[in-house]
Amino acid sequence: MAGSISYQKYTSDNGADYSIKCDKSNALEVNASASANPSTLPNIEVPKNIKPRYALFLSDDGKTSRKVVLLTPADVAALTPNDSFVTNPGGVTVRLSYIRGETIRIPRLTDTGLTT
Repeated sequence: MAGSISYQKYTSDNGADYSIKCDKSNALEVNASASANPSTLPNIEVPKNIKPRYALFLSDDGKTSRKVVLLTPADVAALTPNDSFVTNPGGVTVRLSYIRGETIRIPRLTDTGLTT
C-alpha cells in the first residue's frame, strides 16, 4: 500500500455489504464507487473466508506494482485493458495487468466423531 489507509464499503458478489480497509488514494483512482470520506459504513468487516476481488497494476519496467481492491462488481465491469494511473507517491504510471475475482471458501461441515 502506498498511501493512507481508510475504510471503504465493499459489496460482495452475492450483494452483501462489508467494510474493508484499503489504500485510499489507489481506491479513489480505480473505483468509481470509492468515497474520500464515507459517511456510512457497514459495521462488519469482510469475513476471513472471503478473499476480495482486486486488480494488479504494473509499471512498464516491472519495478512498481499496485494491488487495488475492486469495491463492487460494477467497478470490475468499468475497467478496460488499457486502464492506468499515476502512483502517489512516486509519480510512476502503472497499467492494468490482471484482475482476480472474489473467492469464497466454504467450510466443511463434518462430524468430528467426539461424543459427550
